[in-house]
Amino acid sequence: MKHRPAFQKMLEDMKAGFINYIVAYKLDRVTRSVRDLEVLISTLEKYHCYLICDRDDVNTSTANGRFFVRMLTVLSQLEIEIVSERTKFGLGGAIKAGHIPGNCPLGYYRDKDKVMKIDLSTSKVIERIFELYLEGKSYQQIANLFNQEKVLYPEKKKWTDSVIEKIINNRIYIGDYERYKRVAKAQGKEPEIYMNVVEPIITRAMWEEVQRQKEINQRAYCRNRVYIFFQKLICPTCGAVMTCKGSGGKKRNYVYYHCAKCKTYYREDNIEYCLKDYILDLVEYDMAVKKYFMPVLTQSKDVDVSSINKEIDRLKKQKDRIKKAYMSGIVELDDFSEDYKLIDEKLSDLENQKLDLVNTQNITYNPQELLAERDIEREKLIRSYKFREVLENEWDSKSKEEKQEFISKFIESAVLIKGSDGKFSIDKINFRHGFIEQLIKFFNLGIFDVFAPIEVNGEEQEIRMSVNINQEQLEDYLQRMNKEFDTYYYEMNNKNGQDYECELTNKKLIRIVAVNEENFIENKEPKVRVGLVAKKA
Repeated sequence: MKHRPAFQKMLEDMKAGFINYIVAYKLDRVTRSVRDLEVLISTLEKYHCYLICDRDDVNTSTANGRFFVRMLTVLSQLEIEIVSERTKFGLGGAIKAGHIPGNCPLGYYRDKDKVMKIDLSTSKVIERIFELYLEGKSYQQIANLFNQEKVLYPEKKKWTDSVIEKIINNRIYIGDYERYKRVAKAQGKEPEIYMNVVEPIITRAMWEEVQRQKEINQRAYCRNRVYIFFQKLICPTCGAVMTCKGSGGKKRNYVYYHCAKCKTYYREDNIEYCLKDYILDLVEYDMAVKKYFMPVLTQSKDVDVSSINKEIDRLKKQKDRIKKAYMSGIVELDDFSEDYKLIDEKLSDLENQKLDLVNTQNITYNPQELLAERDIEREKLIRSYKFREVLENEWDSKSKEEKQEFISKFIESAVLIKGSDGKFSIDKINFRHGFIEQLIKFFNLGIFDVFAPIEVNGEEQEIRMSVNINQEQLEDYLQRMNKEFDTYYYEMNNKNGQDYECELTNKKLIRIVAVNEENFIENKEPKVRVGLVAKKA
C-alpha cells in the first residue's frame, strides 16, 4: 500500500476525520495481500472508519464482515500464487521449446515460430571473441580490435569491454539459458539453468576452457597502478565521479580519468600540472603544521593525546590493509572507495580532537614569534630562489601512494574544465571539512594567515595577512624580524580612518597585519588598525 500515493492520501484524510466509510467495487481492488489487509482493518478500527465492497457484500463494521473480508483476501492471494505458478511453469516449458524471453542475443535470430536459431552472419563474430580471449587478449583489447576493424558496426556504434564481457559470460552460446540471473546474483543464490534449449555456437569444451582462463586472469589481476586523484575528480558535464584507467602498450605509464557517460578523458600528469600551485600551497601548509603549529599546541603538559595517537595509528593500518585488498583485486572499487572515505573522515575528526584538547590559555609561546620564524625562513628561501624548489622537491619526493594520501587528506573533490586547446582550468575545488575546521582553529589562534589582495606600485599582489594581533605582539614580531632583516612597518590608516599612501620602492612587502585595539570599543566591535610589513628588496 505504501507505493500507492492516492491510497495514502485517503488514509491521511481518514485519520484527520474527514472519512467515515471507504467504498470499493471489489475487495481485490483494495488489496490482495493478507498482511496489508490486517494493517488496514486495524487502522480502520482505530479511527472508527469502515470498508464497504459493493460486489463482494463486504462491510467491516461487524465481526462477521471482518471475518468474511479476511477469507476473501486469503482466496485472492491464493489465486495470485496459483496464477504465478502456472505462469512460471508455462514459461519454463516455453524456454525448453526454444522460446527464450528477452532480446535476442548477438549470434542468434528468431524464426517465424519465435524460436531462437543461429544467425550464420554474426555467429562467426561470437566464435572469434571466445578464440581471442583464449589467446590472452582482454575484454578491452578485443573491443579495441573490433572497433579498429569496424566489425559489424561501421558507423557510430562502438564495441566496449562490457559488451565483450557479457558475451563471454553468457551461457546461451553453449545452448543453456540462465533464468533469474540478476535476481539470484543480488540474493547470493544460483540462477535456474535450462540446458540445451537452443543450438550452441561454441562447444562446451571451449566454454570450460574460457572459464578456467577467466579464473587465471582474476588470480593474476592486480591493480598495480596508483591513482593520485582517486575518487576526487567530478565530471564538469554530468557531475559523476570520474573513474580511473591505465593505458597499456607504449603508453603504459600514462594514467587517465574518464567519464563513461560523457566520454571525457583527462590525463593524470595534465591534472597534476593544472593543480600544481594549489598542491604546493598545501605542501607548504602541511610542512608548517608539522614543524611549527602542532609542536607549539601540544607543548602544554596537561595535554595527553596518546590515546588519540594510538587510534590514529590503528586507522592508518586499517587503511593500508584495505588498500592492499583493493590492489590485489579482493575488494571492489565501490567498497574500497566507501571504506577509504570513511576512514579518512575518522582520521580528520581525530586530528581535530587533538586540537580541541589544547588549552590555549596555557600556551606560553608567542604566536607572533612563530610567524616571525616562518617569515624569516620563507624570505631566506625566496632570496636564494629556492622557495618553490623546496616545495616541489617535497612533493616530487613523495611516492604515488603518498601523493594519493596527501590529496585525500586535504581535497574532497575538484571540477576541471578542458578547453579546446587541451589546456585545463579549475572550475571548483572542494576542500575536506576537517581541513577547513583545522584552518579556522589555527586562524583564531593567530598562528595561521590568509592571502589578501593589495595594490603595490600599481600592481595587484596576493599578500599574506595576519589577524588577532595586539600592539605588544606586533612589536615582538617586528623585533624578531629585525634581527635578520631591515624591517619597516607602515601604518595604513590614521585615527580618523583616512588611508595613508606609502612608498615601497626598493622594498619587498612581506605581510599585512590587522592590529586589534582590545580596550577600544566602538559600536560593540573592536577597532582594527591595518599595517604593512616590508624589508629591503
